[in-house]
Amino acid sequence: MQISHPSQWQADTLAGHSMVSLPAQMLLPAYYVVGDGEVAKQVLAGEGSITTQGVDRDMRFARLVGLQSLLAVQQPRHTFMRTLIAPAFTQTAVEALIPRMVSVISAYLETWAQSGQPVLAEPQLRSLTFDLICAVTFGREYSPAELQHMKDLFATWATGLVAWPPLQLPFLQYGKAMAAREGLMKCFQAAVDETRQQLASGSNVPGALANMMRAVDDEGNRLSDVELCDNLMLLLFAGHDTSSNTLINALALIQQHPEVKQMLQQEQAALQTKYGQQINGSALREMTYADAVIRETLRLRNVVPQIQRVAAADLELGGYHVPEGTALLLPLNHLNKHDPRWIADQPDAFRPERMLTAEGQKPGCQVSFGHGPRYCIGALMGVAEMKVFLALLTRGYEWWCDTDTEWEQQMGQVPKNGLPLTVTTRQ
Repeated sequence: MQISHPSQWQADTLAGHSMVSLPAQMLLPAYYVVGDGEVAKQVLAGEGSITTQGVDRDMRFARLVGLQSLLAVQQPRHTFMRTLIAPAFTQTAVEALIPRMVSVISAYLETWAQSGQPVLAEPQLRSLTFDLICAVTFGREYSPAELQHMKDLFATWATGLVAWPPLQLPFLQYGKAMAAREGLMKCFQAAVDETRQQLASGSNVPGALANMMRAVDDEGNRLSDVELCDNLMLLLFAGHDTSSNTLINALALIQQHPEVKQMLQQEQAALQTKYGQQINGSALREMTYADAVIRETLRLRNVVPQIQRVAAADLELGGYHVPEGTALLLPLNHLNKHDPRWIADQPDAFRPERMLTAEGQKPGCQVSFGHGPRYCIGALMGVAEMKVFLALLTRGYEWWCDTDTEWEQQMGQVPKNGLPLTVTTRQ
């Protein structure tokens, strides 16, 4: 139930308590479930002092993503690496990539509209966000065959996330996933080599990869090729499924709330009057309602249901004694829904307007993108991509999706019917 129905498991386990201790069971160690948002933020912010990430407890996952990725490295290397990667994801860097976002998303929307029949939003959005992350990361055009090759490798790689046993043998699923990872690493290394040549020739190379390769610290240090490729793997994983799943859930929630769709249309109409048809950085920043829709979707249907940290020493957390080495489970679904800002304001209702209030502008206890030193470095990029998608869909098309379906937990909540989506060009 913890895996298949995480929200229900979290609610049942905590049962109104701010922290619950669970004993060791089978292969799982004893751990504490943290039900207080402020304590959870303390745990996340205290990494390197009071807590550790604990990635060494799940090397299967670390090896799949990359031992030299931001996900796996520890301090002080994490700070060094994050400092060099961060400039690729600033607001200025993200806004420079809006034309690429528009190009990829527009092509998909037009194809859906021209098909004259419903498309399955779930697989289509997975494909779209894969193309999108490649476009904004690598800064170059890939042929459909090249993109499909990488998608096939990624699909095999993703099976390793749940493969058991996690043994790197060629006839086991985990071994096949690691072999697919090697295939993706070859694609990434080719992109690194090509980008290096272009930068050396003085070309103006767009994309996050080029910005990561330009970055240098005060002592002249740069990211190694291994660090670049492992972090490209992380970006593909973290920036692909998370965005597609959030958009799938957003479309379903908007469909069920016509007033939200109307508000999105009104916002885009006002921005078109002010800025014309082009989506630029200023227009993107003023899409406050679209931003609220995304944040509210993440509050109700967070993609990653829970994360873990480990106590680095004996701690006092929220009035509880936590021994050194104890695992701390942070139930993100529960924390988001039980944010004190909304606990008395229909916390289970989809109300994007709450995010536009004074309370909504405060940090609160919603930790969809994490908190502290491992806050999602690509959060601005992901939100920008989703806002551009909602803007283009709302501006140029009428749409309807079939939400009469059950949802199951995979990477986030996924509709069993694939969420049939009908898109027609607005006259």
